[in-house]
Amino acid sequence: MIKKNDILDVKITDVSFAGLGVAQYSDGELDKFIIFIHNAIPGDRILCRIVKTEKTFAYGIIENILEPSPSRIEPPCPTFDKCGGCVYLNMDYKTELEIKRRSVVNAFRRSLTDFPDPLPTFPSPTLEYYRNKVICPLSKNGKFGFYARASHRNIENNACYLQDRAFNKFLIAAEKYIAENKVEPYDEVTGKGLFRQLYLRAARSTGEISVCAVINGKKLPNEKAFADEMARNGATSIFINENTTRGNTVLGRNFRLIYGKETITDSLCGVKYEISPRAFYQINREQTENLYSYAISLAKITPEDTVLDLFCGIGTITLLAAKAGAKRVVGIEIIEEAINDAKKNAKLNGIDNAEFFAADAADTLKIVEKCGGYPDIIIVDPPRKGLGTEAVNAIARLDPKRVVYISCNPETQAKDILALSAFGYKQGDIKPFDMFPRTQHVESVVLLSREKADDYIRISVQTKDLKTKAN
Repeated sequence: MIKKNDILDVKITDVSFAGLGVAQYSDGELDKFIIFIHNAIPGDRILCRIVKTEKTFAYGIIENILEPSPSRIEPPCPTFDKCGGCVYLNMDYKTELEIKRRSVVNAFRRSLTDFPDPLPTFPSPTLEYYRNKVICPLSKNGKFGFYARASHRNIENNACYLQDRAFNKFLIAAEKYIAENKVEPYDEVTGKGLFRQLYLRAARSTGEISVCAVINGKKLPNEKAFADEMARNGATSIFINENTTRGNTVLGRNFRLIYGKETITDSLCGVKYEISPRAFYQINREQTENLYSYAISLAKITPEDTVLDLFCGIGTITLLAAKAGAKRVVGIEIIEEAINDAKKNAKLNGIDNAEFFAADAADTLKIVEKCGGYPDIIIVDPPRKGLGTEAVNAIARLDPKRVVYISCNPETQAKDILALSAFGYKQGDIKPFDMFPRTQHVESVVLLSREKADDYIRISVQTKDLKTKAN
């Protein structure tokens, strides 16, 4: 039986959804016992030290690489083997793209018995310095960095290989301010200390930078010195976020502007967006343009179409659908601040065929019935947990011709597609997009089309007269 600290000679044959190398081991007693190994890649033959065992699987670390995979490369980051951010920085990009395609296959296989083989993963235009947003925790030594994998142990690094190059000077400047003003770093265990994280966001098309100090209190000491230091380095907006919650919650509710504008301005596919600190905005702008352009092309919007955008955020996809020529576009998002931003963004771009409502996706049917006009097309881009039963049922009741489903979690996407198939929706090609190069994450886009109008809904949805408008 495999025990902790055993050293085994294994061959890596696959990668898990979390980005861990996978080996199968058999010693006569065990039949294909699975071992997950950090930083191992397919094709490696290694000596692996077991660090944790479960009933049918174990976790290990590389003790020695006996035969490196042909895909293995030297990682360019000095903290790669410690930090939890990158998992594929030690392999060539072609292999990473195929691994991500296979991860989508595996995710769909767990829910669906029949689905088209995913298309090749659409590569990111850039593999380095692409992140337009980071939230860096402060170490007890007053240095910024990132958490180690599966922990909250800080790995100090103010020059991440993935983050926008402009962020480095702000992290260094903030460390200087913290040292000079003797600001105490926050301790998650004790709940004491003041400075928790530095939250940075860049608008890549304009070069504008938002800087936010996340603190365990209401005010920084010598706050003007902090603002002056950040402004000197080119910050467009400077905020204080009050987060007095114990533990590891990242952001509090209250943002206070201490310098500059309330928003920074970026553009996607020719549409301008004002972005506030709380707003959701994709972190890889260049690849987002590719993904959204593909999604809009799948929708096949005509001047007669009404389009509904669920989980619309600040209106990124909504306004692109409006610009594509739809008769009418409706965006729904549960966060009221995001809806306010979306309305401002429509006005900023002179778009008058889009309207927005603050509501839960499960209440979509009520909103649509209230404002009139069932959608011909629905576009969804939900959080990692997916649509959920109520939102799926709401979509089915609205009976759109097409649903374009964008997902950052193929597992929940596949489950939702299975649920929608019961209402007569047939899925088309699955297209993975590498939105997060060098990490294990992947986005996927699927078009769902109605096979036959009205054949399934009245049978499957437990409701009376689904097409009857609310009085």
